[in-house]
Amino acid sequence: MNLKQIEELEEKFGLPLYIFNSDQFIDNYNELLSKFKAVYPNFKISYSYKTNYTPRVCQIVKDLGGYAEIVSDMEYELAKGLGYENNKIIYNGPVKGCKLEEHILNGGLLNIDNYEEAKRVRNIAIKNTLNKLEVGIRFNIDVGADFISRFGFDEKSEEFSKSLKLLEDTPNISIVGVHCHISRARGLQAWEKRAKEMIRIADKYIKGVPKYISLGSGMYGRMDDELTQQFQQPVPTYQDYAGVVLTLFAKHYKNTEEDKKPIIFTEPGTTLVSKYFDIICKVDNIRNVRGRNLASLTCCLYNLGEICSMKKLPIQVFGDEGEYYNSIDLMGYTCLEQDCLYPDYKGNIAVGNYILFGNVGGYSLVSKPPFIQPNCAVIEISNDDNVALIKRQETNEDIFLTFVF
Repeated sequence: MNLKQIEELEEKFGLPLYIFNSDQFIDNYNELLSKFKAVYPNFKISYSYKTNYTPRVCQIVKDLGGYAEIVSDMEYELAKGLGYENNKIIYNGPVKGCKLEEHILNGGLLNIDNYEEAKRVRNIAIKNTLNKLEVGIRFNIDVGADFISRFGFDEKSEEFSKSLKLLEDTPNISIVGVHCHISRARGLQAWEKRAKEMIRIADKYIKGVPKYISLGSGMYGRMDDELTQQFQQPVPTYQDYAGVVLTLFAKHYKNTEEDKKPIIFTEPGTTLVSKYFDIICKVDNIRNVRGRNLASLTCCLYNLGEICSMKKLPIQVFGDEGEYYNSIDLMGYTCLEQDCLYPDYKGNIAVGNYILFGNVGGYSLVSKPPFIQPNCAVIEISNDDNVALIKRQETNEDIFLTFVF
């Protein structure tokens, strides 16, 4: 990307502007898949729609053979609109929508999160006795993370005991899978413990060999060096994860016939997509307030996602060299004091410069509210420099369309 290209993109699509690097995304997807399948052939990727549900991204995943991991009716309808059969859609989440019934009656994968949901599934089964319903259960397990997750069943709880009995006592319901999803535990040791726990749980609660075991997400993905260096622990490769985690399943099911071995799922979102979205914006103004240098940019923290509040993102500056600052905070366009995109930037910067932030594919454009400004356009750039619009810039009219005047 050079200055001339950026100026041409601004003229055609406006700024700020997301850039999706699709060929690199595909390379990353295929690397993850190949490393894991080399250890355990019946491994599948189920892409986390909530992380970035840009339809073009989801379509690429479908074309590559991936499943859709959804947590809402909105995402369900997107997956169906892209042509997914229900048996390639995994419905997760703590508060599922009305489409749950349609989904499981058509052979969709479902992981039950709580007692009320177990009752709901039982009622569907009672109303549809000719349908054999297959479900999974989401478990809340301890892998040494520094918090207690709010999702899934604690197997020692009364809620779980009641739910298990409810499901097992319903003749046309079969428990065929187990699932977990754990945040803030990306290291190899936590993933090894996760795998061991899920093997134990599957052996205990599923009759025979499970149809699937889903390990959720939370792996490190590819990152630029400047981002990798900010983590407090070594960042494992896909081969590292596969060697530690999938080896356990290969060993445990080594005597099971190949066509009966369970599918092992992971549900990556940020792992797959974060590095392959950039955003370009501009410097609107620069000032000094009581000794603090500040540059206001034309995008905001919601455009970049919550990672910008935890790490310094990869950044490039294009345009006139400008003045050198030993410390300047790069701020967003909102009226929020906390709208800081990059604290303590060191380098040359000037009004009118273009700023490119990398690694903004996760929980960014899907989390951007209609606060102060509509969301921006998204383009796809492939290795042959072909540019395609995959989301148009939102208008003011879009924002107010659902209000009644």
